[in-house]
Amino acid sequence: MNDTRDRILQVALDLFVEQGYDKTSLREVAERVGVTKAALYYHFASKEEILRTLLRPGFTALGDLGGLMQEKPTLESWATGLAAMIEWVLPQRKLFELIENNQSTLHTMVHDADHVEAHLALHERLTAILSDDTTPLEVRVRMAGSLGLVMGVLGFMSSDAFWHVPTEVLRPVLVEAINDVLKVT
Repeated sequence: MNDTRDRILQVALDLFVEQGYDKTSLREVAERVGVTKAALYYHFASKEEILRTLLRPGFTALGDLGGLMQEKPTLESWATGLAAMIEWVLPQRKLFELIENNQSTLHTMVHDADHVEAHLALHERLTAILSDDTTPLEVRVRMAGSLGLVMGVLGFMSSDAFWHVPTEVLRPVLVEAINDVLKVT
């Protein structure tokens, strides 16, 4: 990838988190990167394109998460899937902070057909797994509880309470808590 393009993305991410997407101008991004606005436009046609580029890995991961959910997961495969999700999310916490802090903008912007379809498919798959009466209720409750644990710690329900805990400190504690809820080792 291009160093200038990568720098634009990093600076834009920082500014979008600090100030909000709506309050950040392309002029500010260009100034902080140290390029002209014309140079910025060479890499990105608009501020929206920068945001979509920043969000693209999240949508890819959303699809991958759906793939981790087997037809009838076991507690062990569920734990493995959540651990894989944690491995992807922890280094991306700033991206999730961007999402958390810019909900209204993102809500209107990312509702194109592909993203909505992937999100709905994931929800339908989760509902199917957690509603499957052939899986014991205790197992389904543990699966839902472990997912809630991950979502809570990673900030989707606890704001930024854990966002600044170093990854190498948070990862083992979170994985251990998941395994405790699932009763797996």
